[in-house]
Amino acid sequence: MKLDKERIIRIAVPVIGVLLILVIFLNAWKKLTTPTPAETGRHDVKKEAADDIWVKEEPLKENKKMTLSLKEAVLGHAQQEKNLIVFTQRISDIIKVTDKGALPFNLSKKQQYIKYTGVATYTVDLSDIREERLWVDEEAKTITIRIPHVVEKLDIDENETQADATENLGIFSIGDLKQSEDERAEVLAKVRENMAKTLADERVIEIADRLAKLSVWEIYQPVVTKVSHEYTVVVEFI
Repeated sequence: MKLDKERIIRIAVPVIGVLLILVIFLNAWKKLTTPTPAETGRHDVKKEAADDIWVKEEPLKENKKMTLSLKEAVLGHAQQEKNLIVFTQRISDIIKVTDKGALPFNLSKKQQYIKYTGVATYTVDLSDIREERLWVDEEAKTITIRIPHVVEKLDIDENETQADATENLGIFSIGDLKQSEDERAEVLAKVRENMAKTLADERVIEIADRLAKLSVWEIYQPVVTKVSHEYTVVVEFI
């Protein structure tokens, strides 16, 4: 019996030692893996901050998408447009043409009144609309399109030229008044100059500019509305 007790003690002591070591190890592991209250608070703060950033980033992403969509719509339509005619103005000028003839003292002098008709065409170049000329205001819900001022082109329609009868003022002047090519070119240059001055005096180009802004708005507002009903087109000059 004495031997059996000694054998049991010899076996039990190592087992108890191993169990104690396991208990100590488990307690230490629990302390290492369990967060403290302070650490738990920090984790919650970080999570809340991350949630706030996500909430803020969502509208920013949506605004960015809207801005890109609006610009793409305008730029895509601009590729289809080139020189947009916004206004035309008919204009006429009456000029007196004189031919002194070959004889001195106006003995063979002739003169004639000629009415020339022209058309002034005002165009705006929309092919040059590019991204840097577009501005989207997300708060005001507007997209601004910057365009160049109108360009004036004056053409004289010689088919509508009307000439009065030639006046033979000299004693020896007979027949119709005739012009050389150089004289005719000089007359047309003077007519063009007179017409341009009349257009400038009447400030027709300012009228054309206002119509250009209106025309561009009428073209691009429907394009923008298809993307968003909230946005309005604003047209400005470069």
